[in-house]
Amino acid sequence: AAMAVSGGLDMREQINFFRSQRLWQPMLAKELRDTFIVGKFDARYRHRLTEEDYLELMRSAHISEIDRHGVVTYNGFDDLMHYYSEMSAFGDHSICIDRSGGGGGGDGGEGTGICPANLIDDKGDDDDGDPVGRLSNIAIPFVALHALDDPLVSYRTVASVDPEVMVKTGSGNLILLLTKSGGHVGWPLGLNPAARGWEWMNNSVRDFILAVDAARKEQLLREGVD
Repeated sequence: AAMAVSGGLDMREQINFFRSQRLWQPMLAKELRDTFIVGKFDARYRHRLTEEDYLELMRSAHISEIDRHGVVTYNGFDDLMHYYSEMSAFGDHSICIDRSGGGGGGDGGEGTGICPANLIDDKGDDDDGDPVGRLSNIAIPFVALHALDDPLVSYRTVASVDPEVMVKTGSGNLILLLTKSGGHVGWPLGLNPAARGWEWMNNSVRDFILAVDAARKEQLLREGVD
């Protein structure tokens, strides 16, 4: 069993998370750039990137820009969409393209979004909205825990398609645990959250793993009796 906490199933949705890019991500981007990229691996990036690419990386104002100018270039991906597609369990699902120009700010200047029913996807085919591909290959009980008010990773990275449809995909091993509030890797409790730390989040992971273990032991016991 496994649980992803405040992670995304389809990180392509981050490209259009403009509020986070303007408000919250600049602080994280600066720390990531100064501590991780420059502080630890500056020589490697300077060796692999052109001067222009490196300058754009140093100017990056949010995480998607760091990914575009740093991770994508360093690792040889075609573009940001390619990188996010490859890193995501739901990244091979069809994606809609706003060709009206009204989306603005997406990768390549086009707005993007997951195709609902009867819309045209990026391959020019009708898409029925059902999750397919890698998502259906999840072979163990897997929970995606996410808060709808997460300021850094959009809830759309885990719930861009009807959640009921998603959890019925494949063998039904995917479980979505979505909370109204909780922030990013947070879920504070009480008037003094520091006193209880990450208790709710940690307990959720523990309880899920213990429940899966108990269910499997019970199943083995029944099979043994039969």
